[in-house]
Amino acid sequence: MNGIYALISPDGSLVFRDGVPDHMRKDADPHHGAPSAFAIRRPAWGGHGLQCLVGGTSTLQHNTYPPNHIGAALVEGLDGPDQYIFGNLTICGSRTASATAELEMCGLTDAQQRLISAVHAAVADEAASSP
Repeated sequence: MNGIYALISPDGSLVFRDGVPDHMRKDADPHHGAPSAFAIRRPAWGGHGLQCLVGGTSTLQHNTYPPNHIGAALVEGLDGPDQYIFGNLTICGSRTASATAELEMCGLTDAQQRLISAVHAAVADEAASSP
């Protein structure tokens, strides 16, 4: 299964890539390949949610995983948890599998990509204008 996901680097850049879930996992934790997941928004009523991956040990290794202030502000701007993020942040869609009712990762919808782009632009502008 391939799909579009967002990658936010510690330098604040945003790119959309193809490759949920395999490439997304590698981008989330390029050093150890052991990402941790958290939800911004769970899927409901047949719609898609938003799922994030970060390096599993990123908070313990600040030299390897620099702070990602834009990523943290983006997550908060999308109504996700207010938390520190270190290293790369990846965001994909999520949905409930019809056969098993389990949560599964999927590509971002066009609307989700536009939303992430708009919120990213707003938080990047705010960060650039802050002293």
